[in-house]
This record gives sequence, structure tokens and C-alpha cells, in this order.
Amino acid sequence: MKPVKLRLILAAAALALGACGNKNLQTLEHPDQVAPKVYYVSPAPFRSMRFAPPPEPGSMEQQADIAGVLAWQNKRTEADCAKSSRTAEETYDSFWGAQSPFPSPVPPGVHEFFVRLAADLEASLETMKERYQRPRPYMAYAEAQPCIKRSKSFSYPSGHTTFARVFGNVLADLLPARRDEFLAKADEIAQDRVIGGVHYPGDIAAGKVFGDLYHAELLKSPAYQADLEKLRALLSK
Repeated sequence: MKPVKLRLILAAAALALGACGNKNLQTLEHPDQVAPKVYYVSPAPFRSMRFAPPPEPGSMEQQADIAGVLAWQNKRTEADCAKSSRTAEETYDSFWGAQSPFPSPVPPGVHEFFVRLAADLEASLETMKERYQRPRPYMAYAEAQPCIKRSKSFSYPSGHTTFARVFGNVLADLLPARRDEFLAKADEIAQDRVIGGVHYPGDIAAGKVFGDLYHAELLKSPAYQADLEKLRALLSK
């Protein structure tokens, strides 16, 4: 299967559609600017929706969160880091691999759907990250040393976790009988972020909650429901 790079999807969407969180925030500051196109779910509600914040710096909850990162740091193996690096690549293959329900190569219609979904989701996710601006573990603690590629973005909620959870839910919408399988794989992808040292366990938990909240909004979209029907025709026979 030819890899479908999620980062490339987001870059293409941002270039073609203007779909990124920063632009959404800029549009609020400058109403004369054209708002990015929304395909399924607008980021607007996530700017003020009730959502549990990350632990306060110095709190017992924060200490427990960094302890979780360091515990994995002390016991992870080279194989653990290698696996975390693979899922950090954010490709369709690295996320789903042999569990993909679509034929190889991935049909163009599938790619185009995920371009649209990724553009919407990235805008909403960046809105949430900007709200909380939580530094990543290695930015706040010198003893935290990732074994995978570092990111400069904020930590809360976890983007990989959110994307994996939403995409897992989408695949489950297509094939409900495999729901547990898809969400278990999404959880595995999420845990790799803690193992690799680039997220707190609390970021992962928040990413799962946000992913499910986002998916609930996605289900309300007539455009999403229409595209699901098109995707069902592209599933492997």
C-alpha cells in the first residue's frame, strides 16, 4: 500500500484550503479575512467548549504525569522506541497497516476524504492546543529525554492521539464489527507517544476524550454521512 502521509495531507489542505488553527484565530482578529472552508465540523465551538484543563504546574497531578513519562523512559527498550518512531511518522501505513479496510493502493476517493477530514480536525485541534499551551515534557523537565523525534507544538491534547481516535472511529463507522479492533489500535498509537517521551499520560487521556467529542460532532454532519456512503463502496471486498 502506498503510504498516505497525514502531515502531507495537512500541508496540502493548509495550502489549498487555508485550513490551519492559526489562520482561524487570525480570522477572528481580522473579520475581513476569508475564513477557511469547513467540510464537516467547524473549529468555532472548541474555542469555548467546556473541557478539563491539564494539571497545574507543581500540582500533585502534574507530578504524577511526569512520573508516568519517566517511568516509561526508565523501562522502554530499543524495540519500543523503534515502534514509537514508526507511528510518529503519521502515515496511513504506520497507523493502520494490515488493518486497513481499503484495498492497496488506497483509492483516490479515500485520500480526498482524509484531506477534508484532516483539514477540519487540525483546525479544531490547534484551537484546543492554543487554549491550554501546555509545554511538552522535555520542554519543562531536563530529565525527560525522548527517544523519538521532538515536536515544537503544544502538548495538550495529544494530536496523534486525537487523529488516531477520530480516524479509528471513522473506520468503525464504516465497519462496526471491527470497532474494538480499530480503537485498540488507536490506543496503541496513543501510548507510543508516552513511551517515546513526547507526551504526558494526561495528554493521551485528553486526546481520547477530545477525539470522541469531535467524532460526536462529526456524526451530526450531513456531508460526513454522505461521504461515508461513498467510502463504503471503496472498502475491500
